[in-house]
Amino acid sequence: MAISPDSARRRFGAEVRKWRDHAGLTQLQLARLIPLSQSQVSGIELGQKGTTEEQIRRMDDVLTTEGALLRRWEALKRSDGYAVWFRDVVQIEKASTEIRVYQPMVVPGLLQTERHARVLIQQGKPAAARGWVDERVRARIDRQVILGEDGPLLTVVLEEHVLRRPLGGYEIMREQLGRLVQATASPRITIQIVPMAMDVHPGMDGGFQLFTVPDKGTVVYTETRSSGTPIDDEEIVADYQSVFAELRGVALHPAASRELMTSILEEYSNAAEGMAQK
Repeated sequence: MAISPDSARRRFGAEVRKWRDHAGLTQLQLARLIPLSQSQVSGIELGQKGTTEEQIRRMDDVLTTEGALLRRWEALKRSDGYAVWFRDVVQIEKASTEIRVYQPMVVPGLLQTERHARVLIQQGKPAAARGWVDERVRARIDRQVILGEDGPLLTVVLEEHVLRRPLGGYEIMREQLGRLVQATASPRITIQIVPMAMDVHPGMDGGFQLFTVPDKGTVVYTETRSSGTPIDDEEIVADYQSVFAELRGVALHPAASRELMTSILEEYSNAAEGMAQK
């Protein structure tokens, strides 16, 4: 049975508090050793704030838990196929009427094929067990159910090199490009490509997502390898909205983007057929 994001954080926070008490440290003392602020440690213990794998490893070292906190964190992540820090985003995603994504490195999860998703997940955790990878792939593909006739408007801006990097081989990329081209047939999905010839532009700081949720406004989400942060601060959100608008301005028009994706798809098809004939 899936554990809610709030419940997962509370359980993990209780574990941190137990080990801190066992070590005879105050929140302030633990905070200085990580290092974090006391308010961050308090938030983690109360289940109000997330944390990162790096911070958890440091807590394990400081509290001499022999890895107990990291194991607990990993167990909670396995409960529904989503990382603990990503579960809030899944709920925001489901509630959104509009999703805007800028991705400079990979195809967004909402548009990945199953085989492409598997390659990315395995590459991220090469030593992971098959069952762990299967859970992550299933969870990622299951998220795509929101892209129906009544789903949110989805606007994606991708860097051209994301499409040209042959992750998993020509056949898998042919399938992935086919998925992207097919997606553009939906009136609710727009994909624009920033050409490789483009010079410095506003997206050089990294990828992000903007979620518009009824009665709650817009939330921006950024992530690293081991953590993610939804932000609803109006000033920060406005800045990211401005950047996204600028990115759409430097990207190819949707029709030209579709033509480019179709051309790259043909290149992968020819390459895959050539490999098959060898």
